[in-house]
Amino acid sequence: MFSKLKKYFKDKNTSIYEKTIPKSQIIKQITKHIKRVGNFGTATLILVDIDDFRNLVETYGENICNQVFGEVVSRIVDLLPENASLSQVRLDGVLIFIPDESTQSRVEKLCKKMLECIRAPFLNEELENISITASIGVCTYPHSGSIVKTLLDNLDLATFVSKRNGGNKVTSYYATLSDDERDNMMYYEEIRTAIQKKEFILYYQPIINFETKTIYGAEALMRWNHPTKGVLPPQDFIQLMEQTGDIHWVGQWGIERMIRFQQAMHTKFPELPLVFSLNLCLKQLLNANMAKDLIEIAQRLNVKASRIMLEITDFMVYEKMKVVEANITRLKAYGFKIAVDGFPLTPQSVLAIQKCPVDVVKLGRVFLKDITNNFSQEKLLVNLIDYCHKNKKIVVCEGIETKELLNYVLEQRVNYGSGFFFARALDIPSFIKFIEEERWKTKLD
Repeated sequence: MFSKLKKYFKDKNTSIYEKTIPKSQIIKQITKHIKRVGNFGTATLILVDIDDFRNLVETYGENICNQVFGEVVSRIVDLLPENASLSQVRLDGVLIFIPDESTQSRVEKLCKKMLECIRAPFLNEELENISITASIGVCTYPHSGSIVKTLLDNLDLATFVSKRNGGNKVTSYYATLSDDERDNMMYYEEIRTAIQKKEFILYYQPIINFETKTIYGAEALMRWNHPTKGVLPPQDFIQLMEQTGDIHWVGQWGIERMIRFQQAMHTKFPELPLVFSLNLCLKQLLNANMAKDLIEIAQRLNVKASRIMLEITDFMVYEKMKVVEANITRLKAYGFKIAVDGFPLTPQSVLAIQKCPVDVVKLGRVFLKDITNNFSQEKLLVNLIDYCHKNKKIVVCEGIETKELLNYVLEQRVNYGSGFFFARALDIPSFIKFIEEERWKTKLD
């Protein structure tokens, strides 16, 4: 079959669908093979799923991604044995069926070659290099299941584990993989559905300027408006999004949504130069196109970049990873404010912050955990505050939950802060009401 199919790949006008057989047909082939060989035969199923495909579509457009996907299929076909069959089973994945094959070493060698050929750069119409990776799952008959449905379910699970572990990996199904990982995969599928149904929303944690007794702005915090579990905090889903790559798409969605809200607030409260911030995780910063993508969003929405703050969680990687440094430098040059989130008060970090293009330092909640034994950290804070004041940088203390903690923060000459003492993260109507009623002022009296 594949000797006939391969000739199509030399024709650039051949569509993806002409290069593969329909899903229903490959399922029939697998079913027929199992019925024919019974328990004495073997077969291998391989699922190849492109990593971060949603982000690729957002970056390059659907037409370019379809062309890239077609080239992926072409490269894979050249590696397959003559008796193999292949079907596109989703927008970003193909199913491969190889009858009478269960030799682990040969399958591992084949999958390794697939990863290598997919990693090789693709050229788009503008001759730009497009680099992608894939997650691969492998199941063998009869060891991974005796019926087609079981085999396909276990194949999905193995592929999910490859994707969950960062992509560009191969996972072969084994019996003990089922329990916890299957729950994780179901949750992952829920997240993908939630993205499609636009169930994610932003809440806003107010940041107060203690010196002027005004509101400085707010940090945007993602929430999942789950249809049965209610509003879920980010710790319930962000880590899985980072592992599977969905964080790239959701991050861009969050930036755009926050910018639109910032503009709406500027219209409603023109006298308040509100600054809104959103956290960027390391996986986002490791995407070479991240800065370009965010700048394009800002340009399209015509936002004043200085009113948008991008927060970095682990700023110590800034000088260690060139792609991270390049992204941050480009974002800063465009005009975005750059903040360090959860800043650890250590001699190394206080020294390192002076080498980074940072506008705002956000002290982590750890600093306020034991204010009676903070003598060593207070000495570091003095140095940090002096440096920031001299260089027109802002220090924000998060996690202020009581009047006692507020007084302590003020004693340390920190002029900006946030926390439950002023307000929890608020939905949009509550945030607007918080500003209209100036609720923070009674807390500062």
